[in-house]
Amino acid sequence: MMNIPGGGVDPWQYPGDRYYYAWYNQPPPFKPTDAEIKSEVVDRLRVNPHTKDHDLQVDVKQSVVILTGEVSSAVAKRAAGDDCWDTAGVVDVSNQLTVAARS
Repeated sequence: MMNIPGGGVDPWQYPGDRYYYAWYNQPPPFKPTDAEIKSEVVDRLRVNPHTKDHDLQVDVKQSVVILTGEVSSAVAKRAAGDDCWDTAGVVDVSNQLTVAARS
């Protein structure tokens, strides 16, 4: 920015470093593989009190988690989806879990 006589800064001066942000030349952050994501999701589902007693299938393709199976409540379905979203590297979740009908 350019100094203006009288102590101000010219707001119309185009910054020279506008398109040269520090992060631009940095290597991309660590990206886990699909197998690593699946392992982390399965571990989370095994310890979650809402999902640990259910038989759930987890598949991961191109960082998208696909959940299938049956759970006992909407809370369990939501908790399973939240566990997936909280896993590093996940870009989308397809929560295809069904809630068992009460008898």
